[in-house]
Amino acid sequence: MGKPEASGPRVTTGGTTSPPEGAPVPSTSMVERIRRAGMVCWAVCGVAAVVVLLGIIVYVLRVIWPPLILAGAIVFLLNPIVTRLQGRHIPRALGTALSYAAVVAVVVLVGLLVAPLATRQYDDLAEEWPELREDLEEDVNNLSERSEEDEWPIRIPTWQELEDQFSAEGTADADDDGTISDEEQRDRFAAQISTARELALKVFHVGIIFVIGPIIAFYLLVDLPHIRKVFRSLVPYRARGDSMVVARRLSTAIGGYFRGQLAVAIVVGIMSSIGMLLIDLPFWLIVGMIAGLFNMIPLIGPWVGAVPGIIIAFTTGGGTGKAIAVAVVMAIVQQIDNHFISPIVMQRAVKLHPAVVMLALLAGGTLAGFFGLLLAVPATATLKIVLGHVWRHFVLGEPLDEIEARWEAEDTRVTGGVIEKIGDEESATPPEPGSEDAAATAAADEEPVPTGP
Repeated sequence: MGKPEASGPRVTTGGTTSPPEGAPVPSTSMVERIRRAGMVCWAVCGVAAVVVLLGIIVYVLRVIWPPLILAGAIVFLLNPIVTRLQGRHIPRALGTALSYAAVVAVVVLVGLLVAPLATRQYDDLAEEWPELREDLEEDVNNLSERSEEDEWPIRIPTWQELEDQFSAEGTADADDDGTISDEEQRDRFAAQISTARELALKVFHVGIIFVIGPIIAFYLLVDLPHIRKVFRSLVPYRARGDSMVVARRLSTAIGGYFRGQLAVAIVVGIMSSIGMLLIDLPFWLIVGMIAGLFNMIPLIGPWVGAVPGIIIAFTTGGGTGKAIAVAVVMAIVQQIDNHFISPIVMQRAVKLHPAVVMLALLAGGTLAGFFGLLLAVPATATLKIVLGHVWRHFVLGEPLDEIEARWEAEDTRVTGGVIEKIGDEESATPPEPGSEDAAATAAADEEPVPTGP
């Protein structure tokens, strides 16, 4: 009998050591997944550091973001029109100018149709305001008296207390001696001047935003194909597939959200105005316009927009019955919106649970006020898309083609997005040889975009 073969490690011809016979061989897929998880952990740490740095930069340069946000919204709204015109061999500069002219024409036409009625209702409201204020003051005082008599947990202040709290009249008498001295009058005048200056600066700032924003948007719309190509050329080759897939997904979601919210706000405003007219509510058009404007804030906006209608119902003698009618009309409008209009118009652009939307609105409103409320949902959708792609592709190891196919199966394709699908033509008209666009993207166009890691 021969000697048994040694059970220790064996050296192969190439000099590498192989595991002994019978020893378990580690799974290659498991090792690869562990390696990917480690890479993702380090990537998350790096991304967190970059986010902190970007947060500091954003805070320092916060003055430039409002016009950029407005410009981005305009680009997302008008780019499908400009792209469609470009497909009909109309230059982007001319197509952008025509889009701007069409928007201005629509606004002017709507203004000419609505302005007379809105002006008449505004004049009626201004004329009836003294009487409405007296009725509102009486209601507030009665409510304050009931809160004291019934010992409510929270005491409702009287109208005079509210007026003293929000006006400078109550704070002018600093020493509470019942008279306002010359020095106190000078201090009050200085405070009023300071308040007026702050108000004027805010109005000027808002005006600058609405002037600079459309100008920036015009240049972005004209140069968007070139910007897209330069962005594609700057992305490393191995990351180009991931970046283009995520960018196209973000373009579809955010663009669909802005366009859908604007369309829904217009439809809800029209339906609310018609409903208020049917119940014979005074100033029905103003109430409907306010409801449509606040409808741009998801979930909480529609109910906030119903408050003016209820107040007008109480103060114009309609009583509880008219206020209930207003609430019923707004509830019907919102049900129609939630079940029929939004699912069609929004095209399922952002898939977020209502609880997530509420938390996002709470965080956005706390951090950035009104702009935070408007941007909370698209920002949360952006975070969801990016983290979802990182998890599926780098942790679970799903191929890029499968992720792209899943997204296309879930959503209706919105043409004319800021970022086109991988492999699509970069623009309707290719750049001329030797032009700036061709020189900037020559390196990026030498090879196809990778679709795998």
